[in-house]
Amino acid sequence: MPAPAPLAERVEFLMWVPPESSVSHVHEVVPDANVDLLLELSDERCRAVLYGPLTHTIHVPSRAGHGYLVVHFHPGAMPGLVDASPSELVNGFVELRELAGLSVDALGERLLAAGSPERMREELTALLSRVPYPPGDSFDRALRHLLARPEPLRPGALADALHLSTRTLQRAFKERVGFSPRTYTRIARLQEALSALREHPTRSLSEVAHRIGYADHAHMTRDFRELTGRTPSDFRTPSPSGRGLG
Repeated sequence: MPAPAPLAERVEFLMWVPPESSVSHVHEVVPDANVDLLLELSDERCRAVLYGPLTHTIHVPSRAGHGYLVVHFHPGAMPGLVDASPSELVNGFVELRELAGLSVDALGERLLAAGSPERMREELTALLSRVPYPPGDSFDRALRHLLARPEPLRPGALADALHLSTRTLQRAFKERVGFSPRTYTRIARLQEALSALREHPTRSLSEVAHRIGYADHAHMTRDFRELTGRTPSDFRTPSPSGRGLG
Protein backbone atom coordinates (compact mmCIF):
# COMPACT_ATOMS: atom_id res chain seq x y z
CA MET A 1 0.00 0.00 0.00
CA PRO A 2 1.31 3.50 -0.70
CA ALA A 3 2.06 5.77 2.23
CA PRO A 4 -0.97 7.79 3.37
CA ALA A 5 -0.71 11.43 2.30
CA PRO A 6 -0.61 12.85 5.87
CA LEU A 7 2.42 10.66 6.64
CA ALA A 8 4.16 10.63 3.25
CA GLU A 9 7.15 12.58 4.57
CA ARG A 10 7.62 10.01 7.34
CA VAL A 11 6.39 6.72 5.88
CA GLU A 12 7.81 5.07 2.76
CA PHE A 13 5.12 2.41 2.39
CA LEU A 14 2.69 0.09 4.19
CA MET A 15 2.37 -3.62 3.49
CA TRP A 16 -0.52 -5.90 4.43
CA VAL A 17 -0.25 -9.69 4.39
CA PRO A 18 -3.75 -11.10 5.09
CA PRO A 19 -4.15 -14.21 7.30
CA GLU A 20 -5.12 -16.40 4.35
CA SER A 21 -1.90 -15.48 2.55
CA SER A 22 0.52 -15.81 5.44
CA VAL A 23 2.60 -18.90 6.07
CA SER A 24 4.83 -20.07 8.89
CA HIS A 25 8.24 -18.93 7.74
CA VAL A 26 11.44 -17.30 8.94
CA HIS A 27 12.04 -14.17 6.86
CA GLU A 28 15.55 -12.94 6.21
CA VAL A 29 15.76 -9.15 6.67
CA VAL A 30 18.89 -7.57 5.23
CA PRO A 31 20.64 -4.37 6.44
CA ASP A 32 18.51 -1.26 6.09
CA ALA A 33 18.55 2.27 7.54
CA ASN A 34 14.76 2.32 7.95
CA VAL A 35 12.64 1.58 11.02
CA ASP A 36 9.67 -0.78 10.77
CA LEU A 37 6.52 -1.09 12.83
CA LEU A 38 5.22 -4.66 12.57
CA LEU A 39 1.68 -5.45 13.68
CA GLU A 40 0.79 -9.14 13.98
CA LEU A 41 -2.97 -9.69 14.04
CA SER A 42 -4.96 -12.75 15.08
CA ASP A 43 -8.29 -13.44 16.76
CA GLU A 44 -6.47 -14.04 20.04
CA ARG A 45 -4.35 -10.89 20.25
CA CYS A 46 -2.40 -8.15 18.51
CA ARG A 47 1.37 -7.90 18.78
CA ALA A 48 3.21 -4.68 17.89
CA VAL A 49 6.98 -4.61 17.43
CA LEU A 50 9.20 -1.66 16.49
CA TYR A 51 12.33 -2.84 14.66
CA GLY A 52 15.36 -0.56 14.57
CA PRO A 53 17.77 0.11 11.67
CA LEU A 54 20.00 -2.81 10.70
CA THR A 55 23.70 -3.16 10.00
CA HIS A 56 23.49 -6.96 9.67
CA THR A 57 20.93 -9.54 8.64
CA ILE A 58 18.25 -10.62 11.12
CA HIS A 59 15.51 -13.26 10.89
CA VAL A 60 11.85 -12.58 11.67
CA PRO A 61 9.30 -15.42 11.97
CA SER A 62 5.72 -15.29 10.73
CA ARG A 63 2.88 -17.70 11.54
CA ALA A 64 0.28 -19.16 9.22
CA GLY A 65 -3.20 -17.74 9.74
CA HIS A 66 -1.96 -14.46 11.24
CA GLY A 67 -2.27 -11.12 9.47
CA TYR A 68 0.77 -8.82 9.23
CA LEU A 69 0.69 -5.07 8.75
CA VAL A 70 4.08 -3.39 8.24
CA VAL A 71 4.75 0.35 8.35
CA HIS A 72 8.11 1.14 6.73
CA PHE A 73 9.38 4.55 7.88
CA HIS A 74 11.83 6.69 5.94
CA PRO A 75 15.43 6.77 7.25
CA GLY A 76 15.72 9.16 10.18
CA ALA A 77 11.94 9.31 10.71
CA MET A 78 11.65 6.97 13.67
CA PRO A 79 8.38 7.82 15.46
CA GLY A 80 8.32 8.63 19.15
CA LEU A 81 6.74 5.34 20.17
CA VAL A 82 9.39 4.30 22.69
CA ASP A 83 11.76 5.93 25.12
CA ALA A 84 14.81 5.00 23.09
CA SER A 85 16.97 6.52 20.38
CA PRO A 86 17.67 4.94 16.98
CA SER A 87 21.22 4.13 18.11
CA GLU A 88 19.79 2.08 20.99
CA LEU A 89 17.62 0.11 18.56
CA VAL A 90 20.24 -0.67 15.91
CA ASN A 91 19.88 -4.41 15.15
CA GLY A 92 17.25 -4.64 17.87
CA PHE A 93 13.54 -4.26 18.55
CA VAL A 94 11.03 -3.22 21.20
CA GLU A 95 7.64 -4.80 21.76
CA LEU A 96 4.98 -2.10 22.28
CA ARG A 97 2.10 -2.18 24.72
CA GLU A 98 0.30 0.84 23.29
CA LEU A 99 0.27 3.12 20.28
CA ALA A 100 -0.56 6.82 20.73
CA GLY A 101 -2.39 6.07 23.98
CA LEU A 102 -4.37 3.11 22.59
CA SER A 103 -3.58 -0.35 23.91
CA VAL A 104 -2.18 -2.75 21.33
CA ASP A 105 -5.06 -5.19 21.92
CA ALA A 106 -7.60 -2.43 21.32
CA LEU A 107 -5.71 -1.43 18.18
CA GLY A 108 -5.84 -5.02 16.98
CA GLU A 109 -9.60 -5.13 17.46
CA ARG A 110 -10.01 -1.92 15.46
CA LEU A 111 -7.84 -3.14 12.63
CA LEU A 112 -9.54 -6.54 12.40
CA ALA A 113 -12.94 -4.83 12.39
CA ALA A 114 -11.87 -2.39 9.67
CA GLY A 115 -12.78 -4.88 6.95
CA SER A 116 -10.35 -3.75 4.24
CA PRO A 117 -6.70 -2.70 3.85
CA GLU A 118 -7.83 0.84 3.02
CA ARG A 119 -9.82 1.13 6.24
CA MET A 120 -6.91 -0.34 8.18
CA ARG A 121 -4.64 2.31 6.71
CA GLU A 122 -7.09 5.04 7.76
CA GLU A 123 -7.25 3.73 11.34
CA LEU A 124 -3.49 3.48 11.62
CA THR A 125 -2.89 6.87 9.97
CA ALA A 126 -5.13 8.57 12.53
CA LEU A 127 -3.05 7.10 15.36
CA LEU A 128 0.39 7.64 13.82
CA SER A 129 -0.49 11.26 13.01
CA ARG A 130 -0.64 11.89 16.78
CA VAL A 131 2.84 10.49 17.40
CA PRO A 132 5.78 12.94 17.62
CA TYR A 133 8.48 12.78 14.93
CA PRO A 134 11.96 14.32 14.73
CA PRO A 135 12.01 17.92 13.44
CA GLY A 136 13.81 18.86 10.23
CA ASP A 137 17.52 19.42 10.91
CA SER A 138 21.03 18.80 9.58
CA PHE A 139 20.21 15.17 8.92
CA ASP A 140 17.39 16.04 6.51
CA ARG A 141 19.68 18.38 4.58
CA ALA A 142 22.40 15.73 4.43
CA LEU A 143 19.99 13.01 3.33
CA ARG A 144 18.51 15.14 0.54
CA HIS A 145 22.05 15.90 -0.64
CA LEU A 146 22.99 12.22 -0.63
CA LEU A 147 19.87 11.17 -2.54
CA ALA A 148 20.47 13.83 -5.20
CA ARG A 149 23.94 12.48 -6.06
CA PRO A 150 24.67 9.37 -8.15
CA GLU A 151 27.54 8.39 -5.86
CA PRO A 152 27.89 8.83 -2.07
CA LEU A 153 30.17 11.55 -0.78
CA ARG A 154 32.80 10.96 1.83
CA PRO A 155 31.64 12.31 5.24
CA GLY A 156 34.18 15.16 5.17
CA ALA A 157 33.14 16.24 1.67
CA LEU A 158 29.45 15.95 2.60
CA ALA A 159 29.99 18.12 5.68
CA ASP A 160 31.80 20.73 3.58
CA ALA A 161 29.02 20.72 0.96
CA LEU A 162 26.45 21.36 3.69
CA HIS A 163 28.61 23.92 5.51
CA LEU A 164 28.63 21.75 8.64
CA SER A 165 31.46 20.45 10.75
CA THR A 166 32.18 16.74 10.38
CA ARG A 167 31.35 16.29 14.07
CA THR A 168 27.94 17.97 13.64
CA LEU A 169 27.17 15.74 10.66
CA GLN A 170 28.24 12.60 12.50
CA ARG A 171 26.13 13.57 15.51
CA ALA A 172 23.06 14.27 13.35
CA PHE A 173 23.24 10.83 11.73
CA LYS A 174 23.87 9.12 15.06
CA GLU A 175 20.84 10.81 16.62
CA ARG A 176 18.48 10.24 13.71
CA VAL A 177 19.57 6.92 12.16
CA GLY A 178 21.77 5.37 14.78
CA PHE A 179 24.99 5.07 12.80
CA SER A 180 27.48 7.15 10.81
CA PRO A 181 27.03 8.71 7.34
CA ARG A 182 29.60 6.25 5.99
CA THR A 183 27.61 3.26 7.28
CA TYR A 184 24.40 4.82 5.98
CA THR A 185 25.75 5.29 2.44
CA ARG A 186 27.16 1.76 2.46
CA ILE A 187 23.80 0.28 3.42
CA ALA A 188 21.90 2.53 0.99
CA ARG A 189 24.16 1.36 -1.82
CA LEU A 190 23.58 -2.26 -0.81
CA GLN A 191 19.82 -1.72 -0.99
CA GLU A 192 20.17 -0.11 -4.42
CA ALA A 193 22.24 -3.08 -5.63
CA LEU A 194 19.63 -5.53 -4.29
CA SER A 195 16.90 -3.74 -6.23
CA ALA A 196 19.01 -3.79 -9.41
CA LEU A 197 19.78 -7.49 -9.06
CA ARG A 198 16.10 -8.38 -8.71
CA GLU A 199 14.79 -6.01 -11.38
CA HIS A 200 17.49 -6.90 -13.95
CA PRO A 201 18.30 -10.60 -13.43
CA THR A 202 20.18 -10.87 -16.74
CA ARG A 203 22.49 -7.91 -16.12
CA SER A 204 26.05 -8.95 -15.27
CA LEU A 205 27.31 -8.43 -11.73
CA SER A 206 30.11 -6.22 -13.06
CA GLU A 207 27.57 -3.99 -14.79
CA VAL A 208 25.42 -3.77 -11.67
CA ALA A 209 28.48 -2.87 -9.59
CA HIS A 210 29.48 -0.14 -12.05
CA ARG A 211 25.98 1.35 -12.24
CA ILE A 212 25.58 1.43 -8.47
CA GLY A 213 28.94 3.09 -7.87
CA TYR A 214 31.13 0.27 -6.56
CA ALA A 215 34.76 0.39 -7.66
CA ASP A 216 34.34 -3.07 -9.17
CA HIS A 217 32.56 -6.40 -8.85
CA ALA A 218 34.94 -7.54 -6.09
CA HIS A 219 34.11 -4.53 -3.89
CA MET A 220 30.38 -5.17 -4.27
CA THR A 221 30.82 -8.85 -3.38
CA ARG A 222 32.88 -7.91 -0.32
CA ASP A 223 30.18 -5.52 0.91
CA PHE A 224 27.49 -8.14 0.37
CA ARG A 225 29.45 -10.76 2.31
CA GLU A 226 30.21 -8.39 5.19
CA LEU A 227 26.68 -6.97 5.46
CA THR A 228 24.48 -9.95 4.56
CA GLY A 229 26.73 -12.99 4.82
CA ARG A 230 25.82 -13.87 1.24
CA THR A 231 27.03 -13.10 -2.30
CA PRO A 232 25.25 -10.87 -4.86
CA SER A 233 24.37 -13.97 -6.92
CA ASP A 234 22.33 -15.30 -3.99
CA PHE A 235 19.88 -12.42 -4.47
CA ARG A 236 19.23 -12.99 -8.17
CA THR A 237 16.04 -14.96 -7.52
CA PRO A 238 13.22 -13.15 -5.67
CA SER A 239 12.73 -14.57 -2.19
CA PRO A 240 11.28 -13.60 1.22
CA SER A 241 14.50 -11.64 1.80
CA GLY A 242 14.18 -7.92 2.29
CA ARG A 243 12.73 -5.50 4.76
CA GLY A 244 9.40 -6.50 6.25
CA LEU A 245 7.33 -9.49 5.24
CA GLY A 246 6.70 -10.49 1.68
